[in-house]
Amino acid sequence: MKRRDIFKEFLTTIFGSTTVKASGGKIYRSGDWFSTCDFGDKAFESYVSLLKIAYSNSEPQMQQPSYLPKAFPRTESIQRFFTYLESYSSKLALPDANDAYANTYAYKAAITLLSAIFKKSDNKDKFVIENEDISSEFRNALDKIHSMCIGSNINDFLNSLSQSEHFIHDKDYANIPNKENFCLYMSSSDIMPIIKPITLKIYIDPSKKYKDNGLFFLNSITAWLYSYNAKTGITTNQPSSEESYLSKPLSLIQINNDIPEHFYFATFLDDDVILNQYHSRNENELIQAISRKAAIQLLNTSGSTLTYELCLVDYTEDLIRRVLSLDLKWLYNNSKNEIEKCREEVEKILIGYPEVYTYIDGCSEEIIEKQLLTILHHAIIEITDFINNNGEDVAGYANAHNCEKHIKYIKGKVYGNSFKELTKLSEKLKAIPNKEPHSLYDRYYYTSSNELYDLLNSISSYKNYFKKSKNST
Repeated sequence: MKRRDIFKEFLTTIFGSTTVKASGGKIYRSGDWFSTCDFGDKAFESYVSLLKIAYSNSEPQMQQPSYLPKAFPRTESIQRFFTYLESYSSKLALPDANDAYANTYAYKAAITLLSAIFKKSDNKDKFVIENEDISSEFRNALDKIHSMCIGSNINDFLNSLSQSEHFIHDKDYANIPNKENFCLYMSSSDIMPIIKPITLKIYIDPSKKYKDNGLFFLNSITAWLYSYNAKTGITTNQPSSEESYLSKPLSLIQINNDIPEHFYFATFLDDDVILNQYHSRNENELIQAISRKAAIQLLNTSGSTLTYELCLVDYTEDLIRRVLSLDLKWLYNNSKNEIEKCREEVEKILIGYPEVYTYIDGCSEEIIEKQLLTILHHAIIEITDFINNNGEDVAGYANAHNCEKHIKYIKGKVYGNSFKELTKLSEKLKAIPNKEPHSLYDRYYYTSSNELYDLLNSISSYKNYFKKSKNST
């Protein structure tokens, strides 16, 4: 992973831009610190002071040229930073961004990564320094952050060992001590469909061959099956391969959900309650009745779903912002696919892209372009599917919680000139017959002539849910 790539994503994650500097005790959205950075000691100290304002100082402020300063959104920045960290290491047990010690933890973690990024070089040439591979230093920094996770969360960890199960208590007996005598094991999916963030699966080949005659795609899709041979019977051995999938998110927005994935609903039961309150004649009817009661109580609890629903609105908007920020005319108009242009577009939408680069840098230009373009197409397909599958629910949340800025943004995009121009292009492309893939390898790299049309149609349909919801009220 190249030093400059890592540093660029690091700054963009925390501050929303690379053009930031510390000025007058504020985070100033201007300057050439990044473009002129030589990764020396003086530059390191300058960025330490910037991170201190963001995550350590009280009441941090951010200012743009010609504008009055405003509060730096620390909690949102920490949430983005934690999602960024998880995109590189799923084993991190990060605190909640709203926890009292989250800003201290974020500051220490950011400084740990910054130290790795500014690892001293034996070279003097700035161009050589910024393009050095610091993968090892970056990984070591993540290991240190992992150790910090264990240390800062040790009490929570020990408590989780002694109370490994979540209990949610029946509110009807909240004021009657020790009344509860039964509990039902439940899943959050029994209460409400939990929408998960997108994780993009990216094919990587450490050998950098990316050959088209391998069995990786077949083996990966049949990995849960047993191998069978008429003579030898069943075996569990799968052919070994260096090739694998790398998983990366497409947004830094977290989808927070206060309801645990699995829990026990504790309540009180006797003959009278079962017969007269639940009207149950057998165990199936009783389980259904208790499940309904648990669902009603949880969904009526202020905060149980509000945070989750608002996060989903923010997450969906961020996905749409990201995908529409892509140069879709270039991508679908058969323009020349220069590598730098491909990288520029990938960096708009993929979290953790420097790690992906390590697997394709050094390959032929043809392979690099092919892998980067595939990432873009897969991201568009995943976002299209997310909106199609969840758009009606998310729009309902946006309407219910009066998310007027979100609704205005979506309608503004769909009615905008750029969207209309893309729609014309999509209709032109849609008229081109599709050539269906003939193998799983082909399927991975496949691009449909309907792809842009499907994306724009999903966003337009999402916009229509706002209109329908408002007309029906």
